[in-house]
Amino acid sequence: MTSVEVQSTPDAGLPSLSRKAGLKKRIKGSTPPPPMNADDIPWRGHGGRAPTMSSVEFDRQLDKIAVWLEEWSHEQRCQIVEGILRRSNYNQFQFLNTSLQPILHRDFMYTARTQFPAIEFQPVSTHTSRKLKTEVKQQIQERESLRLPQLSRSNGVSPVDVTDKPMAHLLTVTPRKKLRRSPSLDKNGVDKWVGEGNPLYSSQPNLSQYSNIRYIDMPIRRHIQDENSPRQGSHVKSATTTILSSNTGLTKSSNLSTVHRSNSHLNAHRKPKLKHKGEGSSALNVPNLSLPDEAGTLFSWYTQNWSDVKRNEFLHKFMLKLDPRQHYFVSSFLAVCKTWNALANNNDLWKHKCETVKMEVPVSDQPEWKKLYKDNKYLRVNWNSAKCKITDFKGHSDSVICVIFDHLHLASGSLDKTIRVWNLKTGKCQHVLKGHVKGVWCLNFFTHNLLVSGSYDGTIRVWNLRTGKCNKTIIAHDGPIWALTRHNEVLVTVSQDKTAKVWDINRCLHLNSLLGHTAAIFAVDMSEDGHLVITGSADKSVKIWNIETGRCLRWISVSQTTSIMSVSYSQGHLACSYGETICVYKVEGPTRLIKKYLDIVNEHQKRIECLKLGILDKEKGDGIIVSAGKDGAVKYWDIQKDKSIQTFVGHRGREVNAIYFDELRIASAAHDNKIRIWDFNV
Repeated sequence: MTSVEVQSTPDAGLPSLSRKAGLKKRIKGSTPPPPMNADDIPWRGHGGRAPTMSSVEFDRQLDKIAVWLEEWSHEQRCQIVEGILRRSNYNQFQFLNTSLQPILHRDFMYTARTQFPAIEFQPVSTHTSRKLKTEVKQQIQERESLRLPQLSRSNGVSPVDVTDKPMAHLLTVTPRKKLRRSPSLDKNGVDKWVGEGNPLYSSQPNLSQYSNIRYIDMPIRRHIQDENSPRQGSHVKSATTTILSSNTGLTKSSNLSTVHRSNSHLNAHRKPKLKHKGEGSSALNVPNLSLPDEAGTLFSWYTQNWSDVKRNEFLHKFMLKLDPRQHYFVSSFLAVCKTWNALANNNDLWKHKCETVKMEVPVSDQPEWKKLYKDNKYLRVNWNSAKCKITDFKGHSDSVICVIFDHLHLASGSLDKTIRVWNLKTGKCQHVLKGHVKGVWCLNFFTHNLLVSGSYDGTIRVWNLRTGKCNKTIIAHDGPIWALTRHNEVLVTVSQDKTAKVWDINRCLHLNSLLGHTAAIFAVDMSEDGHLVITGSADKSVKIWNIETGRCLRWISVSQTTSIMSVSYSQGHLACSYGETICVYKVEGPTRLIKKYLDIVNEHQKRIECLKLGILDKEKGDGIIVSAGKDGAVKYWDIQKDKSIQTFVGHRGREVNAIYFDELRIASAAHDNKIRIWDFNV
């Protein structure tokens, strides 16, 4: 009589997981059990360990997922797979990349197309697929006495006749079971026989050595199967079967034709979601369907409950349950050339690219050139679409008359006789500068720590922003100072006294006076090289001066009716305003009026107080203008177009007294006692 030894296991007394659990019986003297068949491998998991109480919950979760998976359509599976991939880390991608690399070789493509003719699978050559292909050739060459039929290479697919059964035993590499049948429709709608005898499957190499790429049709544990479900039996057969397994024949299923027909219908209406290079209509063309209710639970388990070991174990078993369409979907996420990816993100490469364009965004000390190039590209898009971040600076007790900023500070002058210096990033007021006895009408940064101001009291003051004190006071004009401009150490101020004066601000020394206007001068600007001074006056004219000699080089009679309120010079072009009209002149060579914006509907309806011109392309004459007026509107213009591109209203209809802008932002100062910043670098 044969004795029986009962051996306890760690999971004794636990619920059944798919096979007998809790006890393992070893029969002494009996022959060892036969090796486990691939179909008998259960869907179960232990989180990488032997079954313990802590792994039971993980096993149950896998069981539930196995049931859900059978109910999900191809489109839902792909969306859930994508959700899982987006929640995965490097360990999961490395695992899947290793597991799925061989899946896109030639024979897989032909087999997948045979099963799913409505979907176009594109072959992708990888190191692993090429290695496997070489192994297959070597094994075939060992049978020198036999000659294989010549295969066509059209479209990267081998059109082997699936009915060529006599060749099956010639190409067999791994042991096969008996022939199975799976309905696969040919062009005439006739079912074709495929199975272990098909060369499409027999030509696969022995993959038993690659334990992590054994794609098998895994069963679901019987104790959770629906007895009324057509899936009952020795194991549950999927609607489709993966092909890289030790048993690569397709299983017979009544659901396959239905899946085929439904997917053929859906494929014609699909919107591409992710497309691999070189493919047309593919398995990745997944419509944007609503996810099943169980997807949220699965994502929660995957991200919150499972360790990397459990995730990898789940992914391994999950991939075994998917059909070739989903395998191709996953592989397309992973089959990316890492060398090209590294090259495409090379910082030196993007630095060279940035050197070929005008960089309007600020460049840091250790720049990430790819990000800078992207930000620079979208900056102009943000300007044109008015996409910006708005910040208000409040603190003045009276109307704000002037504003200017650099990359660190913003300074504003007001009728309350003070100057406020703000932190441009935080919006906090850092200094309140007091000293002028009347309103402050103009400002300019001399250095990062020195600020120059001009006031209605006729004086120029130089302020130290570190201490908040006035370093120098210059009695400059006999009347109010309306505007000033600076180039390096040269400062030009204009006044009610009809004069423009040139100063060496570093030494607080008066260099020259520009005489010729017959009325108050309200506006002034300088050329980029500092050689020219442009002034606009109440005498209705604009004059261009040589700063060294003090001579008037050009006199332009702009208006016949009213004062010139603002002028702006940029790369040989001049913009000026009077009333509700803006004029743009080209002043290099013969003076020529190239654009005139009149008082038209939906543009400035009251007097334009200030404007700034920026030429982007001197040869083409491309450029922008930002203007503001008493109607409370700030407008953004393209000088090639007849109407403004955008209108910004941020001061509740109160008149805007001054604006300042650079490549990134616009600042406006108004009678509502505040400054508003529109920042387009978002």
